[in-house]
Amino acid sequence: MKKVCTAGLLLCVSLGLTGCWDRTEINDIAFVIGSCVDKEDGLYRSTLQIALPGSLGGSGSEGGGGGTAGNKKYYLESKTGITLRNANLKIQAGNSRKLSYAHRRTLLVGEDFARGGINQMLDQFARIPQNRLSSLVAITEGPAYKIMDASAPMEQFPSEMIRELMNQLTRRPITLKRLANDLLTTGVDVSLPYISLQQAVPESVGDKKEKKNIQITGLALFTGERFAGILKGSEVKMILLAMNQSKSSDVVVPSPIGKGYITLMFTESMVTLSPVIHGDNITMHMDILAKGSVIENNSNYDLGNEKHMNRLEQEASKEMIAQIRSGLHKLQDEYHSDALGFGRTIHEKKPRDWDRLKNRWAELYPKVNVVINTNLHVENIGAVNKPFGRRDVELHHE
Repeated sequence: MKKVCTAGLLLCVSLGLTGCWDRTEINDIAFVIGSCVDKEDGLYRSTLQIALPGSLGGSGSEGGGGGTAGNKKYYLESKTGITLRNANLKIQAGNSRKLSYAHRRTLLVGEDFARGGINQMLDQFARIPQNRLSSLVAITEGPAYKIMDASAPMEQFPSEMIRELMNQLTRRPITLKRLANDLLTTGVDVSLPYISLQQAVPESVGDKKEKKNIQITGLALFTGERFAGILKGSEVKMILLAMNQSKSSDVVVPSPIGKGYITLMFTESMVTLSPVIHGDNITMHMDILAKGSVIENNSNYDLGNEKHMNRLEQEASKEMIAQIRSGLHKLQDEYHSDALGFGRTIHEKKPRDWDRLKNRWAELYPKVNVVINTNLHVENIGAVNKPFGRRDVELHHE
C-alpha cells in the first residue's frame, strides 16, 4: 500500500512539471536583430531590422545573402506613432509572426531624436523583460533607418557590422544599461559613437551608383540627456584614451630631425585623474601611462639608439598632449560636456568639496584647469632599426 501511495504522489508531482501550454514555435517568431528610433513630423519613428530565416544560408550557398544570390538576409519594417511603443505595436499589427527583441544587438538613435533628449526612449526598453539591456547604442548622422539599411558586405547584417565597429572603438562599448546608469550619475556626461555613411571608393567612370560604407566618424557628446555636439578628427582617439576607453591610439609625429613622419601605435594605456581644489579654483591632474610601438617610419630618422628613441618619445608626448588639449577645449568651452567625468572624480575623491560645488558645476566645469603629464614608452620599433630601403648616407644622425 505504501508503494502505491508513493507512486501516486510522484505521478501527481510530475503532472505539474510537464506540458508546454505557453510555448511559441520558432516558426511563429520574427527575430529583431537591430532597431532605430527617429523623430519625424512630431511623431516617433521606430524601424526594426528583422532576420529572414530562409535566407540565412552559408556564403556561396543558394539563397544566401552574402553568397552568389546576393539577396539580403533581413528586411526593414518602419512605422510612426505618438510613442515608440505605439509605433512598434503598429509594426506588430502588420507582421504575421510575433516580434522577439531578445536578440537585438544594436540600437541606433537619429541625431534629430537625440537633440530632443535620449531619456524619453529608455522606459520601453526596461519595462519589458524581453528587451536586452546589453544592446549597444550609437547616434547617427541623419535618419537612423538609412544607416541600418546601408551596405555591410563583410557581415550578414548592418546591425552586426555596427556592433563590431563599436567593439573595436572602445574597451567598454555603451550599452542601454550603461547609458541609463551614466544619465543618472552625477558629474559625468554621456558620449556615444557617431555613425555616418562615408564614400567607400572614388566614383568610377560610368558608375552612377555611389558606394558608401558604415563608419564611426566621431563621438556624439551630451549635456545631461540632450545632444550637444560632435567631436571628430584625431582628437577622438585621444579623448577616448583620456577616458580610459581606448583600445589603441595612433599618433603621427613629425621627424625630430629632417623631413617625414613617424607613426606610433599605443595599445596599452592607463589614465588617472587627481583633483586639487582651492575654493572655486579646480585643477585636474591627468597622468597618462602608455606603451606602444613604431608602425611606420617614412622619415630619415634613425631609430637605432636609445638617445633617438628618447627624443621620439618626447615628440610623441607633445603631440598627444596637444590633441588632448584640443579635444578638452571643445568639451569644456564649446559643448560644456563633462564626458571625462571630472565631476564624478571630485565626487569620489573629494566628496565634501563636491557637496559644495555640485549645484554650480555647470558654471565651474569650463573653468577647470587641466594639467597633463605623460609617461610614454616605445617598446618595439619593428623588424628594422633604420628606415627600410634608405642608404646610411641619407639618414640623419644626432
